[in-house]
Amino acid sequence: MTYLRSLFLNFLMVFFVNHSFPGIEILSFEDVPNIGGDILFSAIVGFLNSLIVPMFVLFNKGLKKTVVFFSAGFVSLGAYLILAINPMGIVIVHPLGFFLGGGAVWAMSYFTNYLELKHLLR
Repeated sequence: MTYLRSLFLNFLMVFFVNHSFPGIEILSFEDVPNIGGDILFSAIVGFLNSLIVPMFVLFNKGLKKTVVFFSAGFVSLGAYLILAINPMGIVIVHPLGFFLGGGAVWAMSYFTNYLELKHLLR
């Protein structure tokens, strides 16, 4: 149950950030190939962020808060860096959008993965 909650919260956070944070714009539907590029991006990043703790558990790596923190940052900021280089229906028009958007998604990803880690360690 915690994995599904993590997936849902990460998806919602990415979707919310893309639609409301300054420096990030959603292209009009005429410019987006296959309507819903923002939903697709939110689903992919939310899915990748929700897999951090399960992947470490699967490969029996040592789970520490710092490893989860930096892994969440790598996935979140990496996704927004890819988005800045190659827009897929979402355009980062200002560096503030990259740092605020990526940072907010990073924080939510760490929070959900931390809760999942805490649940697994019980």
